[in-house]
Amino acid sequence: MRKLLAIVLFLASPHLGLAQDATQDVAPDVKRVLIIGDQLAGGMGAGLARMAEDQGNIQIINRFNESSGLARPEIYDWAAAIPKMTDGKNINAAIILMGLNDRRDIKIGDKVLKFGSTEWNALYQQRVDAVIDALLVQHIQVLWMGEPPMSDPALDADMQNLTSIVQSRVAAKGASFIDLRTPLLNAQGGYTDHGPDDTGADKRLREGDGVTFLRLGNNRLGQIGLAALNSGAAPVVASSPQGVMPAAPEANAAPLVAAPLPAPVNNGPIFGQEGMEDLNAAAAQGSTALSAAVEQDKLMKAAQAASSIGIGAVPGSNADALFTKGLAQPAPNGRFDDFSVKN
Repeated sequence: MRKLLAIVLFLASPHLGLAQDATQDVAPDVKRVLIIGDQLAGGMGAGLARMAEDQGNIQIINRFNESSGLARPEIYDWAAAIPKMTDGKNINAAIILMGLNDRRDIKIGDKVLKFGSTEWNALYQQRVDAVIDALLVQHIQVLWMGEPPMSDPALDADMQNLTSIVQSRVAAKGASFIDLRTPLLNAQGGYTDHGPDDTGADKRLREGDGVTFLRLGNNRLGQIGLAALNSGAAPVVASSPQGVMPAAPEANAAPLVAAPLPAPVNNGPIFGQEGMEDLNAAAAQGSTALSAAVEQDKLMKAAQAASSIGIGAVPGSNADALFTKGLAQPAPNGRFDDFSVKN
């Protein structure tokens, strides 16, 4: 009984409780920086934390979610989640990096908006605005990073289009834009997996998938982010990277309204919660799972192009066998739906 009472008193203590707010231990002159976005954001945030260690007056709160973006808020709704992350947390600035998971059509009711179409771009602009507004309303400085160069030309072109949308909305909202493309191109203006690391030495920065970054590459991204934070990151006027700009919505056009979405299925803890710095570093140095996802995305886009409704199954997959040929895979032995006769 005494041991049980001691445990109860420990959990009830306002100083030792597991739910203690980490902001209580932060000095008044420390700048708390929230990192939000996809896997690339997680890597950048881990690198930024390492780059800011010696400075001593910046605390990084890494809240990345690997599969998140703005095209599918039913997976994770950043605009809705941000107030829960920032309320009462004394957040001073937020750095955003997302878009890698947004190369997909968007379904609005019975209508499918094709990726890159005028209507898709208009809706994406609204979702960028919603994220920025969720931060600005709490007087949090907003710094949005553009996408870095990608080795695959088609992926790179799509990321440039998304970056141009983001850059135009960041300028319109009076927020700040951080260019990740120019510092990571080679001397000829093309993709390279090498470049100056945070010390200025020429090193390999990118994973073999041409998308993610090695630890040194994440340090470089963090160095770029830290420089923007220290400089005050004055807002920039929107310009078109490589001359690519999305079609603007018609003047005075009614905003696109999405059909009600189900509750996010990813409503559990987000990768990179406070106190999980080691996990941040490990998870953000590159992932074979993301490499496979990029390749699968290419196959899916090809299948969608051949589909009248914009939905396709990866050729050769179980889904392809089921929905195009009516061939269901047998249940594994011992599963509840395994009705095979056992001797």
